[in-house]
Amino acid sequence: MEFVGAFLGVLILGGVIYWKIWWEGTNIGWRFTKWYFGLFTLAALVTASWLQFLV
Repeated sequence: MEFVGAFLGVLILGGVIYWKIWWEGTNIGWRFTKWYFGLFTLAALVTASWLQFLV
């Protein structure tokens, strides 16, 4: 269960940061969005896996 919580926590953090960047008015293209969420998904998987091994 910790895996899901950590995974969702990092994804929510990524979404909040993305929303903040978008709200500031910078021109965000589709290419940036794909890379950004791809990297945050990878970070979420790594963080959740690391937490899974600790518990």
